[in-house]
Amino acid sequence: MTIGEYFEVAVSLRLTGAFEPDRVTAALGLAPSTQWRTGQPGAAPKLRRSSDGWVLKLVDNVGRVDDSVHAAVDRLKEIDARLRPILEDPNISGYLAVSVDTPANRWPSIALSSSTLSFLASTGLSFDIDVM
Repeated sequence: MTIGEYFEVAVSLRLTGAFEPDRVTAALGLAPSTQWRTGQPGAAPKLRRSSDGWVLKLVDNVGRVDDSVHAAVDRLKEIDARLRPILEDPNISGYLAVSVDTPANRWPSIALSSSTLSFLASTGLSFDIDVM
């Protein structure tokens, strides 16, 4: 694989825990891509959600993985002042979820800038990447 290959990439902010999703929506001033409450049905009909959740899709494109992550973080920086108090709530866990769809036998090269890593660390957001 050469650096610069493009993949299908989706990046989202995911919040889970014990909280009122509508309050997150109001605090951020953004409508979520999806949200749920504890006990609601999950992806499988017989499964129930074990926590409250709120998801905001930040990037959904074909591109380089690192460029997509940087673009998502740039969007989060725009709402930083509203996001930090939410992430300081001990009942809420947040992470940046990255999904990469790859063809067989091709793997992405991912290099994140120090400013991206610094931002994630300063907010307390975890970073989760799934390569499929």
